[in-house]
Amino acid sequence: MSTQRVIRRPAVLVGAAVLAVAAVLAMATTPAWARSTGQRTGTGSSTNPAADPTRTIVATGTARVRGTPDVLTVMLGVTTRGHSVGEALDRNNSSARKVIGVLYDNGVDKKDVQTTNFSINPIYGDNGNDIEGYMVSNLVVAQLRDLDKAGSILDKAAEAGGNDTVVRGVSFDIDDTSDLIAAARADAVKRARNQAEQLATAAGVQLGDVLTISESSRDYGPVTAAPSAGMADEAVARTLTLESGSEELTVQVSVVFSIR
Repeated sequence: MSTQRVIRRPAVLVGAAVLAVAAVLAMATTPAWARSTGQRTGTGSSTNPAADPTRTIVATGTARVRGTPDVLTVMLGVTTRGHSVGEALDRNNSSARKVIGVLYDNGVDKKDVQTTNFSINPIYGDNGNDIEGYMVSNLVVAQLRDLDKAGSILDKAAEAGGNDTVVRGVSFDIDDTSDLIAAARADAVKRARNQAEQLATAAGVQLGDVLTISESSRDYGPVTAAPSAGMADEAVARTLTLESGSEELTVQVSVVFSIR
């Protein structure tokens, strides 16, 4: 019997060795993602919710600020007619130079005066086929920075252009809005954080760091409608009253926070 025991022990040891080798091979051939499934799904002991990019809170904040406009943009249209292109063009150049001259004489900087929307179009007769003349249009755009004199300058410029000049419109603006925008941004971000904190408290989670911030801004400047008729008549010109009012600037931010 002692001989039989000596023969069976190696068989037991060999069987255990075979099982151990099989287990090692099984671990070696198992994909890494399968061995770390517990950590990836949050069931493992090393789970870190703060590192999960899907755990976020998105909040928005809107802030509005008001400022006083300090620039008036004036659009003066000069339209002339003639039997030929040359005749209509000469008249237009003459009227436009008079308008621009008044602007310069009243302290408007050359960099604040621009001509745009120049066009030449034929004038057809009643039958729609025969060309009876030509019409030349030009738009003089000027920025008036002395608002106290703006109304007077506009009257003089329109009068200088005569019946060929039409006030297309005026609009007020703030030349430098950087300080107003900075204040609105700070307020908008503060409002977004307050909203995020309220959401986190309601959800029973802790607010983390800011991940991203995006911004959109708008401004609503007051626009004064202008008459569409010629402004040569001094009585008509004096009826135009300009009030700058105030301009509203709006900044909206969207902030993404992580959840700890």
